[in-house]
Amino acid sequence: MSLQQILEKYLKAKVELKITDNASVFLRADYRRRVWHIRLHWMFQKAEPSLQKHIARYIDDHNKESSSLIDRFIEDHWHWVHHRMPPIVTKGKIYDLEKLFKNLNRDFLENKVTAKITWGPSASRRAYEQLQMGSYSTSKNLITIHPHLDQKFVPQYVVEGTIFHEMCHALVPVRKVNGRREIHPPAFKTMETIYPHLKKALEWEGKNLSLLMRKPRKK
Repeated sequence: MSLQQILEKYLKAKVELKITDNASVFLRADYRRRVWHIRLHWMFQKAEPSLQKHIARYIDDHNKESSSLIDRFIEDHWHWVHHRMPPIVTKGKIYDLEKLFKNLNRDFLENKVTAKITWGPSASRRAYEQLQMGSYSTSKNLITIHPHLDQKFVPQYVVEGTIFHEMCHALVPVRKVNGRREIHPPAFKTMETIYPHLKKALEWEGKNLSLLMRKPRKK
């Protein structure tokens, strides 16, 4: 039985299925005129029928168990995702990420971090409400820093603290303990404290989060 047939069987409706190679949206479903319009990453074609049934279950009622199983499948097959490297932009209006990165790598991490670094794209309004200072992509070996940190009122030690946090992710990978992902294992926390201004940076972020969430004014 094909994936489309499995989906139609469990959704009890006609399905128009499109298989994609999208590196950011792995599952999208929309019900229009009694037809499910579903976009799925090609990795799901290789999933066991039991997981494919959970895809239908998740689409039907956003079942939490199904959502968890789908997330785990994506994590386990992350190496199948064809990630595209975005444009690398290191010089901001205030801070030069490449310069800060190189200094941190040399002074605290013995130049062990091989990742590239870039300012992220301007965020949408929704992203302002869920601000993420930085991120590290294992597949791209890329550190991305939120552009809202590139402002005069943001201290350099805050930008450095964010960069250093992601550099630690590059050196200490996520691990699984008893089936659960441990994003910040003990080795990560120990390494992060090497940066001398960590506590001060975290305190500043806590006090000024509302300012960071505001969209910078264009000059």
